[in-house]
Amino acid sequence: MRAHPGAKAPDNGPRPAPARPKPLDFPQYQVQGDLDATYKYARNLDQLFRGVEKTVSSQHVEALNITLLGEIPLERLIPEGHLPPSAWLQDPARAVEVSTEGQDQNALIEKAGESERESFYTRVKELLQGNDACFESLPGRPGSRRPPTVKISYANKFYQNLLLMAESWDTSKDNYTTNEDGKEMYTGRRYSAGHEMPPYYREDVVSAFVEICVWPFQCNLQNPRSSVNRKVQFRKQCFPIQGITSTVCRSPKDRQKARQGILEGPLIGIHCRNSTTFRTENEAKGQGKEELMSFLFEVGAALLLAQKRAREGKLEEKPWQDKFWALAERRHLGEMGGGRQDSETNARARREIEAAKSGVQLMEGIETEKKDNNESDAKEPKKRKIQGPKQAYLATKPPESQWEPKMEYRCIGKEPGAGFDNIYLISSINHHLSLVNIRIDDRYLDFITCGPEQERFDPSTQEWWILDVKRSKWFDLFDPGDRAEAMRGIWGVMRWMNRDVGVS
Repeated sequence: MRAHPGAKAPDNGPRPAPARPKPLDFPQYQVQGDLDATYKYARNLDQLFRGVEKTVSSQHVEALNITLLGEIPLERLIPEGHLPPSAWLQDPARAVEVSTEGQDQNALIEKAGESERESFYTRVKELLQGNDACFESLPGRPGSRRPPTVKISYANKFYQNLLLMAESWDTSKDNYTTNEDGKEMYTGRRYSAGHEMPPYYREDVVSAFVEICVWPFQCNLQNPRSSVNRKVQFRKQCFPIQGITSTVCRSPKDRQKARQGILEGPLIGIHCRNSTTFRTENEAKGQGKEELMSFLFEVGAALLLAQKRAREGKLEEKPWQDKFWALAERRHLGEMGGGRQDSETNARARREIEAAKSGVQLMEGIETEKKDNNESDAKEPKKRKIQGPKQAYLATKPPESQWEPKMEYRCIGKEPGAGFDNIYLISSINHHLSLVNIRIDDRYLDFITCGPEQERFDPSTQEWWILDVKRSKWFDLFDPGDRAEAMRGIWGVMRWMNRDVGVS
Protein backbone atom coordinates (compact mmCIF):
# COMPACT_ATOMS: atom_id res chain seq x y z
CA MET A 1 0.00 0.00 0.00
CA ARG A 2 1.33 3.41 -0.95
CA ALA A 3 2.16 5.99 1.66
CA HIS A 4 -0.46 8.71 1.55
CA PRO A 5 -1.93 11.18 4.05
CA GLY A 6 -4.37 9.71 6.54
CA ALA A 7 -8.06 10.50 6.70
CA LYS A 8 -8.93 13.97 7.92
CA ALA A 9 -10.40 14.48 11.35
CA PRO A 10 -14.22 14.53 11.35
CA ASP A 11 -15.48 18.09 11.19
CA ASN A 12 -19.16 18.55 11.94
CA GLY A 13 -19.09 22.32 11.51
CA PRO A 14 -19.72 24.14 8.22
CA ARG A 15 -16.70 24.61 5.97
CA PRO A 16 -16.09 25.93 2.43
CA ALA A 17 -17.95 23.75 -0.01
CA PRO A 18 -15.97 21.28 -2.13
CA ALA A 19 -16.70 20.84 -5.82
CA ARG A 20 -20.14 19.54 -6.63
CA PRO A 21 -20.22 15.79 -7.37
CA LYS A 22 -20.68 14.71 -10.97
CA PRO A 23 -23.38 12.16 -11.84
CA LEU A 24 -22.06 8.61 -11.88
CA ASP A 25 -21.22 7.47 -15.38
CA PHE A 26 -20.37 3.98 -16.61
CA PRO A 27 -19.10 2.86 -20.00
CA GLN A 28 -21.88 1.50 -22.21
CA TYR A 29 -20.34 -1.14 -24.45
CA GLN A 30 -22.08 -2.03 -27.69
CA VAL A 31 -20.18 -4.83 -29.37
CA GLN A 32 -21.40 -6.35 -32.60
CA GLY A 33 -19.29 -9.03 -34.25
CA ASP A 34 -18.57 -8.75 -37.96
CA LEU A 35 -16.57 -11.62 -39.40
CA ASP A 36 -15.90 -9.83 -42.69
CA ALA A 37 -14.43 -6.81 -40.89
CA THR A 38 -12.55 -9.14 -38.55
CA TYR A 39 -10.94 -10.94 -41.47
CA LYS A 40 -9.96 -7.65 -43.10
CA TYR A 41 -8.29 -6.20 -40.00
CA ALA A 42 -6.93 -9.33 -38.33
CA ARG A 43 -4.06 -9.79 -40.77
CA ASN A 44 -2.46 -6.51 -39.73
CA LEU A 45 -3.26 -6.22 -36.03
CA ASP A 46 0.08 -4.70 -35.15
CA GLN A 47 -0.34 -1.94 -37.72
CA LEU A 48 -3.98 -1.32 -36.82
CA PHE A 49 -3.29 -0.85 -33.11
CA ARG A 50 -0.30 1.42 -33.63
CA GLY A 51 -1.32 4.77 -32.14
CA VAL A 52 -4.66 3.37 -31.00
CA GLU A 53 -5.14 6.03 -28.29
CA LYS A 54 -5.38 8.74 -30.96
CA THR A 55 -7.24 6.80 -33.64
CA VAL A 56 -9.49 4.52 -31.56
CA SER A 57 -12.71 3.49 -33.29
CA SER A 58 -15.05 0.53 -33.60
CA GLN A 59 -12.60 -1.01 -36.09
CA HIS A 60 -10.27 -1.96 -33.24
CA VAL A 61 -13.07 -3.83 -31.46
CA GLU A 62 -14.24 -5.49 -34.70
CA ALA A 63 -10.71 -6.67 -35.47
CA LEU A 64 -10.64 -8.73 -32.26
CA ASN A 65 -14.08 -10.29 -32.96
CA ILE A 66 -15.52 -9.77 -29.47
CA THR A 67 -18.91 -10.85 -28.16
CA LEU A 68 -20.03 -9.20 -24.91
CA LEU A 69 -22.70 -10.14 -22.37
CA GLY A 70 -23.21 -7.71 -19.49
CA GLU A 71 -25.03 -7.84 -16.14
CA ILE A 72 -24.42 -11.61 -15.92
CA PRO A 73 -25.43 -13.20 -12.58
CA LEU A 74 -22.59 -14.74 -10.62
CA GLU A 75 -24.23 -18.16 -11.00
CA ARG A 76 -23.64 -17.97 -14.78
CA LEU A 77 -20.25 -16.28 -14.54
CA ILE A 78 -18.58 -18.90 -12.32
CA PRO A 79 -18.60 -22.64 -13.08
CA GLU A 80 -21.26 -24.60 -11.27
CA GLY A 81 -20.44 -25.93 -7.82
CA HIS A 82 -17.78 -23.35 -6.95
CA LEU A 83 -19.76 -20.20 -6.06
CA PRO A 84 -20.39 -20.09 -2.29
CA PRO A 85 -24.14 -20.45 -1.59
CA SER A 86 -26.05 -17.45 -0.27
CA ALA A 87 -26.50 -19.37 2.98
CA TRP A 88 -22.81 -18.81 3.67
CA LEU A 89 -23.62 -15.15 4.40
CA GLN A 90 -25.25 -16.31 7.65
CA ASP A 91 -23.54 -17.36 10.84
CA PRO A 92 -22.92 -21.15 10.60
CA ALA A 93 -23.55 -21.53 14.34
CA ARG A 94 -27.02 -19.98 14.07
CA ALA A 95 -28.08 -21.29 10.67
CA VAL A 96 -31.19 -23.43 10.80
CA GLU A 97 -30.13 -25.56 7.85
CA VAL A 98 -26.42 -25.99 7.39
CA SER A 99 -25.73 -26.60 3.71
CA THR A 100 -22.78 -28.85 2.98
CA GLU A 101 -22.75 -28.06 -0.72
CA GLY A 102 -19.15 -27.49 -1.72
CA GLN A 103 -18.10 -27.16 1.93
CA ASP A 104 -14.48 -28.02 2.77
CA GLN A 105 -13.81 -28.61 -0.90
CA ASN A 106 -10.59 -26.66 -0.98
CA ALA A 107 -7.96 -27.93 1.41
CA LEU A 108 -5.82 -24.79 1.00
CA ILE A 109 -7.96 -22.81 3.43
CA GLU A 110 -8.82 -25.46 5.97
CA LYS A 111 -7.51 -24.69 9.43
CA ALA A 112 -7.54 -26.61 12.66
CA GLY A 113 -11.13 -26.56 13.84
CA GLU A 114 -12.29 -24.15 11.09
CA SER A 115 -14.13 -25.16 7.92
CA GLU A 116 -14.14 -23.26 4.65
CA ARG A 117 -17.58 -21.86 5.40
CA GLU A 118 -16.43 -20.56 8.78
CA SER A 119 -13.36 -18.99 7.18
CA PHE A 120 -15.60 -17.30 4.61
CA TYR A 121 -18.07 -16.01 7.19
CA THR A 122 -15.43 -14.55 9.53
CA ARG A 123 -14.37 -12.27 6.67
CA VAL A 124 -17.65 -11.46 4.98
CA LYS A 125 -19.35 -10.48 8.26
CA GLU A 126 -16.90 -7.57 8.53
CA LEU A 127 -17.84 -6.42 5.04
CA LEU A 128 -21.55 -6.55 5.96
CA GLN A 129 -21.09 -3.94 8.70
CA GLY A 130 -22.21 -0.35 8.19
CA ASN A 131 -19.64 2.15 6.94
CA ASP A 132 -20.04 4.64 9.80
CA ALA A 133 -19.53 2.02 12.49
CA CYS A 134 -16.45 0.64 10.74
CA PHE A 135 -14.94 4.08 10.17
CA GLU A 136 -15.38 4.92 13.87
CA SER A 137 -13.71 1.64 14.83
CA LEU A 138 -10.51 2.31 12.88
CA PRO A 139 -7.50 2.55 15.20
CA GLY A 140 -5.76 5.89 15.42
CA ARG A 141 -8.39 7.84 13.53
CA PRO A 142 -8.01 11.54 14.44
CA GLY A 143 -10.94 13.04 16.32
CA SER A 144 -12.61 9.71 17.07
CA ARG A 145 -13.58 9.60 20.77
CA ARG A 146 -16.45 7.12 20.88
CA PRO A 147 -15.62 3.50 21.75
CA PRO A 148 -15.75 1.14 18.76
CA THR A 149 -19.06 -0.64 18.25
CA VAL A 150 -17.74 -3.32 15.86
CA LYS A 151 -14.51 -5.27 15.75
CA ILE A 152 -12.58 -5.12 12.48
CA SER A 153 -9.54 -7.31 11.88
CA TYR A 154 -9.37 -8.84 8.38
CA ALA A 155 -10.91 -5.76 6.72
CA ASN A 156 -9.00 -3.14 8.67
CA LYS A 157 -6.82 -2.02 5.76
CA PHE A 158 -9.81 -2.04 3.43
CA TYR A 159 -11.82 0.35 5.61
CA GLN A 160 -8.82 2.61 6.12
CA ASN A 161 -8.55 3.08 2.37
CA LEU A 162 -12.33 3.18 1.88
CA LEU A 163 -12.50 6.15 4.26
CA LEU A 164 -10.01 8.01 2.07
CA MET A 165 -12.15 7.22 -0.96
CA ALA A 166 -15.30 8.30 0.90
CA GLU A 167 -13.85 11.77 1.38
CA SER A 168 -14.17 12.21 -2.38
CA TRP A 169 -17.11 9.98 -3.36
CA ASP A 170 -19.52 9.52 -0.41
CA THR A 171 -22.41 11.93 -0.99
CA SER A 172 -24.74 10.37 1.58
CA LYS A 173 -24.11 13.15 4.13
CA ASP A 174 -23.83 16.11 1.73
CA ASN A 175 -25.51 19.29 2.93
CA TYR A 176 -24.94 22.61 1.15
CA THR A 177 -25.97 25.86 2.88
CA THR A 178 -25.39 29.58 2.44
CA ASN A 179 -24.01 31.75 5.23
CA GLU A 180 -24.81 35.37 6.00
CA ASP A 181 -22.19 36.61 3.55
CA GLY A 182 -23.76 34.63 0.71
CA LYS A 183 -20.91 32.15 0.62
CA GLU A 184 -21.76 28.51 0.01
CA MET A 185 -20.89 26.31 2.97
CA TYR A 186 -20.88 22.55 3.36
CA THR A 187 -21.27 19.88 6.01
CA GLY A 188 -20.64 16.24 5.21
CA ARG A 189 -17.91 13.71 4.63
CA ARG A 190 -16.42 14.92 1.37
CA TYR A 191 -13.43 17.23 0.98
CA SER A 192 -13.24 16.98 -2.80
CA ALA A 193 -15.14 15.58 -5.78
CA GLY A 194 -14.72 12.06 -7.14
CA HIS A 195 -12.95 13.14 -10.32
CA GLU A 196 -10.35 14.92 -8.16
CA MET A 197 -9.42 11.83 -6.12
CA PRO A 198 -5.84 10.54 -6.59
CA PRO A 199 -5.87 7.35 -8.69
CA TYR A 200 -3.93 5.29 -6.16
CA TYR A 201 -6.74 5.63 -3.59
CA ARG A 202 -8.89 3.41 -5.78
CA GLU A 203 -6.04 0.99 -6.40
CA ASP A 204 -5.41 0.61 -2.67
CA VAL A 205 -9.09 0.06 -1.88
CA VAL A 206 -9.51 -2.64 -4.52
CA SER A 207 -6.22 -4.34 -3.59
CA ALA A 208 -7.16 -4.42 0.10
CA PHE A 209 -10.58 -5.85 -0.78
CA VAL A 210 -9.14 -8.58 -3.00
CA GLU A 211 -6.55 -9.52 -0.37
CA ILE A 212 -9.36 -10.42 2.04
CA CYS A 213 -10.65 -12.95 -0.50
CA VAL A 214 -7.38 -14.50 -1.71
CA TRP A 215 -5.21 -14.79 1.40
CA PRO A 216 -7.05 -17.91 2.68
CA PHE A 217 -6.02 -19.64 -0.57
CA GLN A 218 -2.30 -19.03 0.10
CA CYS A 219 -2.30 -16.28 -2.53
CA ASN A 220 -1.30 -12.64 -2.48
CA LEU A 221 -0.96 -9.70 -4.85
CA GLN A 222 2.05 -8.81 -6.95
CA ASN A 223 2.54 -5.45 -8.61
CA PRO A 224 4.19 -5.32 -12.04
CA ARG A 225 7.91 -4.73 -11.57
CA SER A 226 8.13 -2.24 -14.44
CA SER A 227 6.20 -0.87 -17.40
CA VAL A 228 7.72 -3.62 -19.55
CA ASN A 229 5.60 -6.18 -17.68
CA ARG A 230 2.43 -4.29 -18.69
CA LYS A 231 2.77 -4.75 -22.45
CA VAL A 232 0.71 -7.13 -24.56
CA GLN A 233 2.28 -8.54 -27.71
CA PHE A 234 0.57 -8.22 -31.09
CA ARG A 235 2.88 -9.89 -33.58
CA LYS A 236 6.15 -7.96 -33.54
CA GLN A 237 4.77 -4.99 -31.61
CA CYS A 238 4.24 -4.59 -27.87
CA PHE A 239 1.51 -2.23 -26.67
CA PRO A 240 1.36 -0.84 -23.11
CA ILE A 241 -1.83 -1.56 -21.16
CA GLN A 242 -2.90 1.18 -18.78
CA GLY A 243 -4.65 0.40 -15.53
CA ILE A 244 -3.05 -2.94 -14.62
CA THR A 245 -2.31 -2.48 -10.93
CA SER A 246 -1.56 -6.02 -9.73
CA THR A 247 -2.18 -9.72 -10.25
CA VAL A 248 -3.19 -12.51 -7.89
CA CYS A 249 -0.41 -15.11 -7.55
CA ARG A 250 -0.05 -18.24 -5.44
CA SER A 251 2.76 -19.13 -3.06
CA PRO A 252 4.45 -22.43 -4.01
CA LYS A 253 4.05 -25.49 -1.82
CA ASP A 254 7.83 -25.86 -1.73
CA ARG A 255 8.89 -23.98 1.39
CA GLN A 256 12.34 -23.21 0.04
CA LYS A 257 10.84 -21.51 -3.00
CA ALA A 258 8.38 -19.66 -0.82
CA ARG A 259 11.21 -18.28 1.34
CA GLN A 260 12.92 -17.01 -1.80
CA GLY A 261 9.82 -15.00 -2.70
CA ILE A 262 8.94 -17.07 -5.77
CA LEU A 263 5.29 -16.96 -6.87
CA GLU A 264 3.16 -19.07 -9.21
CA GLY A 265 0.54 -17.85 -11.62
CA PRO A 266 -0.92 -15.42 -12.38
CA LEU A 267 -4.49 -16.35 -11.44
CA ILE A 268 -6.53 -13.13 -11.61
CA GLY A 269 -5.74 -9.64 -12.89
CA ILE A 270 -6.79 -6.33 -11.31
CA HIS A 271 -7.54 -3.40 -13.61
CA CYS A 272 -8.37 0.10 -12.26
CA ARG A 273 -9.17 3.19 -14.32
CA ASN A 274 -9.40 6.78 -13.18
CA SER A 275 -11.82 7.95 -15.88
CA THR A 276 -15.15 9.37 -14.70
CA THR A 277 -16.48 10.65 -18.04
CA PHE A 278 -16.65 8.22 -20.94
CA ARG A 279 -18.19 10.22 -23.78
CA THR A 280 -18.69 13.79 -24.91
CA GLU A 281 -22.03 15.44 -25.62
CA ASN A 282 -21.64 14.72 -29.33
CA GLU A 283 -20.87 11.01 -28.88
CA ALA A 284 -23.56 8.34 -28.61
CA LYS A 285 -23.54 5.74 -25.88
CA GLY A 286 -21.19 2.93 -26.74
CA GLN A 287 -19.31 5.03 -29.31
CA GLY A 288 -17.36 7.39 -27.06
CA LYS A 289 -13.60 7.26 -27.51
CA GLU A 290 -13.00 7.04 -23.77
CA GLU A 291 -15.34 4.07 -23.31
CA LEU A 292 -13.88 2.32 -26.37
CA MET A 293 -10.39 2.76 -24.92
CA SER A 294 -11.64 1.59 -21.53
CA PHE A 295 -13.01 -1.60 -23.08
CA LEU A 296 -9.89 -2.22 -25.17
CA PHE A 297 -7.67 -1.79 -22.11
CA GLU A 298 -9.75 -4.40 -20.29
CA VAL A 299 -9.48 -6.85 -23.19
CA GLY A 300 -5.77 -6.08 -23.52
CA ALA A 301 -5.25 -6.77 -19.82
CA ALA A 302 -6.97 -10.15 -20.21
CA LEU A 303 -4.87 -11.00 -23.28
CA LEU A 304 -1.70 -10.05 -21.40
CA LEU A 305 -2.74 -12.29 -18.51
CA ALA A 306 -3.38 -15.15 -20.97
CA GLN A 307 0.02 -14.65 -22.59
CA LYS A 308 1.72 -14.84 -19.20
CA ARG A 309 -0.17 -17.98 -18.22
CA ALA A 310 0.71 -19.58 -21.56
CA ARG A 311 4.44 -19.29 -20.71
CA GLU A 312 4.23 -22.40 -18.51
CA GLY A 313 7.00 -24.84 -19.41
CA LYS A 314 8.59 -22.45 -21.92
CA LEU A 315 11.86 -20.55 -22.03
CA GLU A 316 12.01 -16.86 -22.76
CA GLU A 317 12.93 -16.03 -26.34
CA LYS A 318 14.87 -12.80 -26.26
CA PRO A 319 14.96 -10.98 -29.61
CA TRP A 320 18.50 -9.81 -28.90
CA GLN A 321 19.78 -13.19 -27.72
CA ASP A 322 22.10 -13.93 -30.67
CA LYS A 323 22.85 -10.36 -31.74
CA PHE A 324 26.47 -9.27 -31.71
CA TRP A 325 25.69 -6.06 -29.79
CA ALA A 326 24.13 -8.06 -26.94
CA LEU A 327 26.91 -10.62 -26.49
CA ALA A 328 28.76 -10.48 -23.17
CA GLU A 329 31.96 -9.36 -24.82
CA ARG A 330 30.38 -6.71 -26.98
CA ARG A 331 28.07 -5.47 -24.24
CA HIS A 332 30.85 -4.62 -21.81
CA LEU A 333 33.48 -3.44 -24.23
CA GLY A 334 33.50 -2.88 -27.94
CA GLU A 335 33.85 -0.35 -30.67
CA MET A 336 31.57 2.64 -30.85
CA GLY A 337 28.97 2.61 -33.55
CA GLY A 338 28.43 -1.17 -33.58
CA GLY A 339 30.63 -3.06 -36.02
CA ARG A 340 30.57 -6.28 -37.99
CA GLN A 341 30.05 -9.68 -36.48
CA ASP A 342 33.20 -11.38 -37.61
CA SER A 343 36.27 -12.95 -36.07
CA GLU A 344 38.37 -9.80 -36.42
CA THR A 345 35.85 -7.68 -34.50
CA ASN A 346 35.48 -10.25 -31.72
CA ALA A 347 39.24 -10.63 -31.43
CA ARG A 348 39.66 -6.87 -31.13
CA ALA A 349 36.94 -6.82 -28.47
CA ARG A 350 38.74 -9.52 -26.46
CA ARG A 351 42.01 -7.57 -26.59
CA GLU A 352 40.21 -4.45 -25.38
CA ILE A 353 38.64 -6.42 -22.55
CA GLU A 354 42.04 -7.66 -21.35
CA ALA A 355 43.46 -4.16 -21.61
CA ALA A 356 40.54 -2.77 -19.68
CA LYS A 357 40.99 -5.37 -16.93
CA SER A 358 44.69 -4.48 -16.62
CA GLY A 359 43.84 -0.81 -16.55
CA VAL A 360 41.24 -1.32 -13.83
CA GLN A 361 43.74 -3.26 -11.69
CA LEU A 362 46.37 -0.55 -12.18
CA MET A 363 43.92 2.19 -11.27
CA GLU A 364 42.81 0.27 -8.19
CA GLY A 365 46.44 0.08 -7.03
CA ILE A 366 46.93 3.80 -7.59
CA GLU A 367 43.74 4.66 -5.73
CA THR A 368 44.73 2.45 -2.77
CA GLU A 369 48.18 4.08 -2.53
CA LYS A 370 46.65 7.53 -2.76
CA LYS A 371 44.18 6.68 -0.02
CA ASP A 372 46.94 5.47 2.30
CA ASN A 373 48.96 8.65 1.76
CA ASN A 374 46.03 10.91 2.50
CA GLU A 375 44.61 9.17 5.56
CA SER A 376 45.76 11.96 7.84
CA ASP A 377 44.64 14.73 5.50
CA ALA A 378 41.21 16.27 5.63
CA LYS A 379 38.64 14.65 3.38
CA GLU A 380 38.25 16.46 0.09
CA PRO A 381 34.88 16.66 -1.63
CA LYS A 382 34.56 13.98 -4.28
CA LYS A 383 34.53 15.22 -7.82
CA ARG A 384 31.75 13.97 -10.02
CA LYS A 385 33.06 11.71 -12.75
CA ILE A 386 32.03 12.82 -16.19
CA GLN A 387 31.05 9.89 -18.38
CA GLY A 388 32.38 10.14 -21.91
CA PRO A 389 30.54 8.87 -24.99
CA LYS A 390 32.57 5.68 -25.15
CA GLN A 391 31.95 4.89 -21.48
CA ALA A 392 28.24 5.48 -22.02
CA TYR A 393 28.33 3.06 -24.94
CA LEU A 394 30.16 0.46 -22.90
CA ALA A 395 27.53 0.71 -20.12
CA THR A 396 24.65 0.14 -22.53
CA LYS A 397 22.71 -3.03 -21.73
CA PRO A 398 20.19 -5.05 -23.73
CA PRO A 399 16.48 -4.23 -23.30
CA GLU A 400 14.78 -5.27 -20.08
CA SER A 401 13.22 -8.72 -20.01
CA GLN A 402 9.43 -8.94 -20.32
CA TRP A 403 9.40 -11.94 -17.98
CA GLU A 404 9.08 -11.05 -14.32
CA PRO A 405 11.80 -12.27 -11.94
CA LYS A 406 10.91 -14.79 -9.25
CA MET A 407 7.80 -15.80 -11.13
CA GLU A 408 7.02 -19.36 -12.17
CA TYR A 409 4.47 -18.90 -14.91
CA ARG A 410 1.76 -21.51 -14.53
CA CYS A 411 -1.69 -21.88 -16.04
CA ILE A 412 -3.35 -22.64 -12.70
CA GLY A 413 -6.91 -23.89 -13.00
CA LYS A 414 -6.71 -24.94 -16.65
CA GLU A 415 -7.77 -28.50 -17.41
CA PRO A 416 -4.96 -30.66 -18.91
CA GLY A 417 -5.42 -30.84 -22.66
CA ALA A 418 -8.04 -28.08 -22.77
CA GLY A 419 -7.72 -25.91 -25.84
CA PHE A 420 -8.80 -22.70 -24.15
CA ASP A 421 -8.19 -20.68 -21.01
CA ASN A 422 -10.72 -18.88 -18.80
CA ILE A 423 -9.31 -15.50 -17.77
CA TYR A 424 -10.83 -13.61 -14.86
CA LEU A 425 -10.31 -9.89 -14.39
CA ILE A 426 -11.41 -7.60 -11.55
CA SER A 427 -12.22 -4.25 -13.15
CA SER A 428 -12.81 -1.06 -11.17
CA ILE A 429 -14.07 2.45 -11.97
CA ASN A 430 -15.61 5.15 -9.76
CA HIS A 431 -16.17 3.38 -6.41
CA HIS A 432 -17.36 0.16 -8.03
CA LEU A 433 -15.85 -3.11 -9.21
CA SER A 434 -16.98 -5.77 -11.64
CA LEU A 435 -15.93 -9.35 -12.33
CA VAL A 436 -15.04 -10.05 -15.97
CA ASN A 437 -14.61 -13.47 -17.57
CA ILE A 438 -13.00 -13.87 -21.01
CA ARG A 439 -12.69 -17.23 -22.75
CA ILE A 440 -9.58 -17.28 -24.95
CA ASP A 441 -8.80 -20.15 -27.30
CA ASP A 442 -5.17 -21.26 -27.48
CA ARG A 443 -5.19 -20.82 -31.27
CA TYR A 444 -6.58 -17.31 -30.89
CA LEU A 445 -3.72 -16.45 -28.54
CA ASP A 446 -1.14 -17.88 -30.97
CA PHE A 447 -2.78 -15.97 -33.82
CA ILE A 448 -2.48 -12.52 -32.24
CA THR A 449 0.97 -13.25 -30.79
CA CYS A 450 2.76 -14.99 -33.67
CA GLY A 451 0.75 -14.04 -36.73
CA PRO A 452 -1.73 -15.64 -39.14
CA GLU A 453 -1.33 -18.28 -41.78
CA GLN A 454 -3.03 -16.08 -44.33
CA GLU A 455 -3.57 -18.73 -46.96
CA ARG A 456 -5.40 -20.95 -44.45
CA PHE A 457 -7.28 -18.35 -42.39
CA ASP A 458 -11.01 -18.35 -43.13
CA PRO A 459 -13.12 -16.76 -40.35
CA SER A 460 -16.27 -18.53 -41.45
CA THR A 461 -14.77 -21.94 -40.61
CA GLN A 462 -12.63 -21.00 -37.59
CA GLU A 463 -14.81 -21.26 -34.50
CA TRP A 464 -11.84 -20.41 -32.29
CA TRP A 465 -11.52 -16.90 -33.73
CA ILE A 466 -13.77 -15.21 -31.15
CA LEU A 467 -13.47 -13.62 -27.71
CA ASP A 468 -16.38 -14.39 -25.38
CA VAL A 469 -16.55 -11.62 -22.77
CA LYS A 470 -18.95 -11.82 -19.80
CA ARG A 471 -19.31 -9.16 -17.15
CA SER A 472 -21.11 -9.07 -13.82
CA LYS A 473 -22.94 -6.05 -12.51
CA TRP A 474 -21.00 -3.15 -11.02
CA PHE A 475 -20.73 -3.73 -7.25
CA ASP A 476 -20.74 -0.58 -5.11
CA LEU A 477 -17.95 -0.74 -2.51
CA PHE A 478 -19.92 1.62 -0.24
CA ASP A 479 -22.86 -0.82 -0.13
CA PRO A 480 -22.44 -3.70 2.38
CA GLY A 481 -24.68 -6.03 0.35
CA ASP A 482 -22.71 -5.40 -2.85
CA ARG A 483 -19.44 -5.95 -0.99
CA ALA A 484 -20.65 -9.35 0.20
CA GLU A 485 -21.76 -10.35 -3.31
CA ALA A 486 -18.44 -9.24 -4.79
CA MET A 487 -16.62 -11.34 -2.20
CA ARG A 488 -18.80 -14.34 -3.10
CA GLY A 489 -17.77 -13.92 -6.72
CA ILE A 490 -14.04 -13.60 -6.08
CA TRP A 491 -14.13 -16.46 -3.56
CA GLY A 492 -15.87 -18.63 -6.15
CA VAL A 493 -13.23 -17.84 -8.78
CA MET A 494 -10.47 -18.73 -6.32
CA ARG A 495 -12.16 -22.03 -5.45
CA TRP A 496 -12.45 -22.87 -9.13
CA MET A 497 -8.87 -21.83 -9.92
CA ASN A 498 -7.41 -23.86 -7.04
CA ARG A 499 -9.45 -27.00 -7.63
CA ASP A 500 -7.71 -30.31 -8.26
CA VAL A 501 -7.20 -30.66 -12.02
CA GLY A 502 -4.98 -33.71 -11.85
CA VAL A 503 -1.62 -31.89 -11.94
CA SER A 504 0.56 -30.59 -9.13
